[in-house]
This record gives sequence, C-alpha cells and structure tokens, in this order.
Amino acid sequence: MTGHIVWDWNGTVFGDSRALIDATIDAFAACGLPAVTRAAYQRHHTQPITTFYERLAGRPLTGDEQRRLDECFRAAYARHRTAVTLTADAIDAFSRWTAAGGRQSLLSMYPHEQLVPLIAAAGIGHHFTRVDGSTGRDLAHKAPHLRRHLHEQGIARHHAVVVGDSLDDARAARECGVRCVLYHPGEDALHARDHFADAGVPVVATLTAAVELLLSRPAPSS
Repeated sequence: MTGHIVWDWNGTVFGDSRALIDATIDAFAACGLPAVTRAAYQRHHTQPITTFYERLAGRPLTGDEQRRLDECFRAAYARHRTAVTLTADAIDAFSRWTAAGGRQSLLSMYPHEQLVPLIAAAGIGHHFTRVDGSTGRDLAHKAPHLRRHLHEQGIARHHAVVVGDSLDDARAARECGVRCVLYHPGEDALHARDHFADAGVPVVATLTAAVELLLSRPAPSS
C-alpha cells in the first residue's frame, strides 16, 4: 500500500499562517496587552493556546483575559481570513498522491461546523475520504482527535502519515503511532524553524515535497 495521508488544515492546506499571526497581534493590541511581533509569535508558539498566550504576555493570564483574547482573536482572524487562499501547491499535492494510488483525509482543530463550509467553498472535498474538525471541549491537543479520525476510517497506524505544520501535529502522530512530515513554509510559519530540530521527523518546504518524500519512503505492508 502507498498509505494514507492525514492533512492538517490551518497553516498547511489552508495558507493562513500569516493571518493567524496578524490576528494574534491585533488581539493583543485590542486587549491592551504587550505588543506581539511575528518573531515573538514564532519563538513562543506552542499548544495549548492558553499557554501560548501566557508566553506572549510574559505572565499568567486570568480566565477573563483568556476569554477576551479569544474573542478578539476570532474577530480579527475573520477579517484576515478573507484574503487567504489554499497553499499554492495543495491541489498538485493531492492529485499527485491520488495518482500514485494513495488515499487522504483532512483533520483540523478548527471547529467542525466552520471547517466544512470552507472545504466546500474551496472545492476540494472530493479529494478526501473524511473531513473532521474539532468538536467538544477537548481542544488542548490533537492526539485524541487523530486517534478517533483513524479509528472511524479503519486505517491501520502503519499505513497513516500526518502532514502538518506544528509540533502538535508531530506530537499527535507520535502518540498515535503514525508517521509525520512537518511543513515549514518559511518566514510566515507559525513555528521558528529551530523548533523542529528535535521533532525527529522530516521537514519540507512545500506540500508536493511532502508527497514526493512519502512516495520515496512507502508505508510498510504490515
């Protein structure tokens, strides 16, 4: 078997990493918190988001402050998202993988009810065997969502690979016993490049490079 790719959405298939950074900068400004720069965002980026916000603020934040930041971020992101498109080579990557006999699905921590219309509007739903966004309150890490995503499709761990842009993608893959390739788009990436140094997984600069890498290292047959 060629295998099954589980694609991440934000910052991977959907090229919104700069919008996420800019929305966070706007949210901190709107809440009267210390100014955030792109370099600071990349240096401190982590999951869960509450910990990330405290790193950026340089101090613990109250529950009210976290809620206010979340509200301001969502409003700012909605503004910035209107200019965002799919990552330039996403369609080519999907098509290359399908042509090689692979299957693929999409798993995101973006709310499911908001994700599905975005996938439909982008016209890419036919590429995927399943699309899952986040549901419920367990949003701190991706691993339980990945485990459920694989289980619902009956995908064996050794046939799966996650392609994403964050250390949480790598952590989720590791905890679920699947392979991972991390995508780092350059200056607008969510993570500083050196964050990936100890991840123990390949790092690529394009989505088609991820596919080519996986085709050169096929999944085991058992």
